[in-house]
Amino acid sequence: MIALSEESQRLTSTFRTYRNDVDIYTEDNEKDKEFYKVLFKRLLKNDLVINDVTPLGCKDIVIKRCNNEPENGRKKIFIVDGDIIFIHGENIPQHENLYVLQGYCIENFLIDKETIVHFLYMSCGTKSIEKIESELNFNEWLEEYCAIFIDLFIHFALLNYFGGFFTLFNADKYHKKQGKKMVFQIDLVNAEILKLKAEILTLTTEDKYDLKYKELSDKWNYCIDNLTQIVSGKDYLIPLLLLKAKQFKKSNAMPTLEEIKFSLVHSSNLNKLSDLKKRIESL
Repeated sequence: MIALSEESQRLTSTFRTYRNDVDIYTEDNEKDKEFYKVLFKRLLKNDLVINDVTPLGCKDIVIKRCNNEPENGRKKIFIVDGDIIFIHGENIPQHENLYVLQGYCIENFLIDKETIVHFLYMSCGTKSIEKIESELNFNEWLEEYCAIFIDLFIHFALLNYFGGFFTLFNADKYHKKQGKKMVFQIDLVNAEILKLKAEILTLTTEDKYDLKYKELSDKWNYCIDNLTQIVSGKDYLIPLLLLKAKQFKKSNAMPTLEEIKFSLVHSSNLNKLSDLKKRIESL
């Protein structure tokens, strides 16, 4: 597919304005458009007409477009992920037409108990929804990852805060195959945290590290709500769901990230995006 220039994207989105009460611009690519259309139609229900959404690419491109967008009388909003800066709360970009999600990424807002149970039920096709819910034990499943993954992402945030760089990797990195089952290896996460701490201490003092670590640990205590808010939905929570789905489905044939997002967005409880809904409706 030929990538459109910024000016071509602007002309295309302007051409579509008659189809929308509000012009919505997001991260991601053209292949993600249908996902966003479903999300915003469900979120806004019948209050606003949304027939098109314009994905622009990476976060920096969305922010640049927001800053450079000429005033044309249209209601518009540019939406970006919270990413790592949402965790430490520093240098969050500001603009009257910009909305920074209150979570790591848009995928985080697709994760809730009922949605996960429904997804596994539809993927499995051989067990009742009650049986799926019982076998899953949603809280017990995620509590295994809760404290250690929150601590991992706090350390990602600390490294970013003190001026360093990190590689996000994927939740699969911390699982190893034992027999036919992928088993979580918490020692691998602990090793990653120690590595991150060592990098942080090349950039700041131990006292400053301790102080900021306590601040973020107090803010993001170890609970499932915080896990599903600050641990990347795309790179960690959805991969964890796919690992769990393999156990129910007894098959390695799994959907792509785009397919699973599209499935989840049809049934997710979008109440966690109520602030974004109010922001759009107030434009």
